[in-house]
Order: sequence, then structure tokens, then C-alpha cells
Amino acid sequence: MINEINSELSIIIPTFYPGPIINRCIDSLPCKSDIIIVDNGDDEELKKIISEKKNNIRHFKIGDLGLPKSFNFAVRKAYNENILITQPDVTFEKDALENLIKASHKYKDFGLLAPLIYENNKYSSFNSLDLCLGKNGEIIKNIKTKKKNIIPSGDFCVEAVSATTMLLKKSVIKQIGGWDENIYTYLEDLDLCLKLRRNNFQLIKIRNSKVHHIGFGSHKNENIGKFEVSRNWHFMWSSLYFKQKYENKNVFISYFLRNLIKYFFKTIIFILIFNKKKTTLNFIRLRACINYLIIKKSNFRINF
Repeated sequence: MINEINSELSIIIPTFYPGPIINRCIDSLPCKSDIIIVDNGDDEELKKIISEKKNNIRHFKIGDLGLPKSFNFAVRKAYNENILITQPDVTFEKDALENLIKASHKYKDFGLLAPLIYENNKYSSFNSLDLCLGKNGEIIKNIKTKKKNIIPSGDFCVEAVSATTMLLKKSVIKQIGGWDENIYTYLEDLDLCLKLRRNNFQLIKIRNSKVHHIGFGSHKNENIGKFEVSRNWHFMWSSLYFKQKYENKNVFISYFLRNLIKYFFKTIIFILIFNKKKTTLNFIRLRACINYLIIKKSNFRINF
């Protein structure tokens, strides 16, 4: 089955200064698989790590372009029809990839296959997300995480998944137009899931495929503060973009004004009580709202 994985699967790992944690991810992958690492930084440490691996790795430096552009770039470079998207802080159990490939033969018209996610060796309660659609493909229910602590007894369909790990077909990605490159990061996975479902593709979790994920572990510990600022900005911006893209004008305007007012007053309050960390995070969310109103480009970047 290893030869089948090697010949049928291209594995895509986007990176942005991941540090040594990516070693565990690479070491859990078949050595001869087509592995594409898309480097959004100018990462000499990553270059050294890759040079020491025996895996079949192709390393591309594309600049700080974000996840959707990284994914679309890598899909164009992929040799195989089956595309596995994963992250530097994910490791695969022994038969995880083999069982995903088997499932791709079983569910021939699938849109997306995803393994079960474990965190701290426990089944994650954040394995799937609500993304309820109406008959015309409109969102009819607010997005929230489905908290399920019971391990399923078999494969099951879901409404949406995060981009922790997912298997897709290159032809299907092309059919739905790929990832939305207006987004830098956050909600690009939900956007993709929504497009798949609007095109009548199923999203299926595979019971006997398991991966282990370290939440917020894709970056070096010394950069946590910078990434926390970036996460807050981009999650706010992407939430506004997603809301405007998929919901009616009045819903979006109400959502935008609530957040603009909320983070303006929160910033003032935390300035007055000298809470520097919360001032910074609320101000960065406020900046994202202002950016969305004036510039409407996901252009916030952190410097190293």
C-alpha cells in the first residue's frame, strides 16, 4: 500500500517559520511521497531541516502570501490527482494515509475526506463545524464548532472541517475554483467547504484514519506574541469578509458595526486600566475593522 500512497498522493505543507516541530510531521509521512513544502518566509532553519531529510521533498519559497495562495500554488505543482493538505504541527498514525487512500476508492464522488483529529492523545471535540445551508446554498445558521467527545463508530458526513488535514481531488479543486485568494488566513477552509457543498460534493470523516495535532503549534515559541497579534487581525478581517460574501447586506452591516463599536470601546477601557496586552489585541481587531472599511485588503503582515 505504501507504493500506492507514493503514486497516488501529493502532500502539501504550508509553512511560516515552523521551527523544529515540522520534523515530527515529515517523519510521519512515507519517505517517497510527493511532498510539497510552500515556504511563506525566508526560513534558513527550515531549509536546513529539509536538507537533512531523505523524503522526496520539493521546497518552494513564494513569499508571505498566506494559506489560500500557498494551497493554489502547490496544487498546480502537484504530480498526483489526490491532494493532501496538512500543517507542520500534525503527525500521522501508521495507517492514516493508507486508510484515506482506501476511502478515496470507496467514496468515488467525494469532495473532501478528513481524518479524526486527536489533541494531547485525546479525541478532539473540534473535529467538525456547523455550516448549515438552505436549499439555495445560503447560510441559514451561524457557524459554530460542533463539540462531540464520543469517538464515532464509522465514517460520517460533516458540514465543514478545519484545514488541519484534508484529502481532496485536484480535478475537484479546479472545478470549484480553488481557495479564495482574497483571504490571507482564517475561514479559507470554511469557504472551501461551502463551495464543495454548493457543488453537491460530500465531506466525509474517516473513522480509521487518525492524526495528532498541536493547537497553535505551527510556529516557533519565541514568535508566539507576534503571531497572536496577526491571528487576531486576520480572524477579524476574514470574519467580516466571510460575512459579507455569504450573508445579506443588512446582516453584514449589523455585524460590522457591532464589532467596530465593541473593539473601539474595549480599546479605550483597557488603555484606562493599563492592561497593555488586552489593549493591543482589541486595538488590532479595531484596526482590522477600519482596514476592511477603507482598504478591504487582507494586507497585515508581521516582521521578523
